[in-house]
Amino acid sequence: MTAGFEDKVALVTGAGRGLGFAIARALHEAGAIVALNDRTEQSCADAIARLGGGDRLIAAAADLATGDGPACAVALAGARGRLDILVNNAAVNVERPIEATDDAHWDLHLSVILRASFLTVQAALPMLKPGRGCVLNVASELGLHAIANNVAYVSAKHGLIAMTKAMAIELAPEGVRVNALCPGTMNTELMRDCANDSGDPDAYYAAFARYHPLGRLASPEEIAAFAVCLLSPAAAFMTGAAVAIDGGSTAGRL
Repeated sequence: MTAGFEDKVALVTGAGRGLGFAIARALHEAGAIVALNDRTEQSCADAIARLGGGDRLIAAAADLATGDGPACAVALAGARGRLDILVNNAAVNVERPIEATDDAHWDLHLSVILRASFLTVQAALPMLKPGRGCVLNVASELGLHAIANNVAYVSAKHGLIAMTKAMAIELAPEGVRVNALCPGTMNTELMRDCANDSGDPDAYYAAFARYHPLGRLASPEEIAAFAVCLLSPAAAFMTGAAVAIDGGSTAGRL
């Protein structure tokens, strides 16, 4: 899926590792100019080096949890005068039960997942509108259903899907598409962090493999390939959708 990306400029947030990096790589390979956002200049530089460097890669370091972080990332990404694609991928996921969810934990998840995504879209609109660009909000299957002991993350991802629908309706007359991608469990660094925090990584992985009817975790690369399809002209008539790519887990259980 490479048609339609030549000379397009894309900003991918949280692109230093995991799914964000995989989406950045897929867009770059498809011909786009890609701005990689992560919290530090070093992590952006490291990711760009892993992609081989070159003038089609832009560092857009900014902490999106801060007040001016989203606008800063957008300004760096749009320094060449255009921005056609925005992928809101940055996230945090620290699993806690309700009793252990304090204000700081709650605010962190809503700030990074929900508030930062809104502010990044808001800052990007002056460049997205003229080119009838598109936004992809990376939600989760946990934006479509829930699990126990992860109330802040589940709430934030549900909110991100609601925001996607509201934005899609409002921006449709401008020709700006907004969709949400809802992946199942992926074998990423964030997943490994959660597994280590569980105290029994092997059992954690096995449980999530069984959780999906297809019986395995997803790779970031296969999710990224589908993300590129949603961002491409092949999905030109799609907006306001929340698309699950989750090994069947939202359909039911074996």
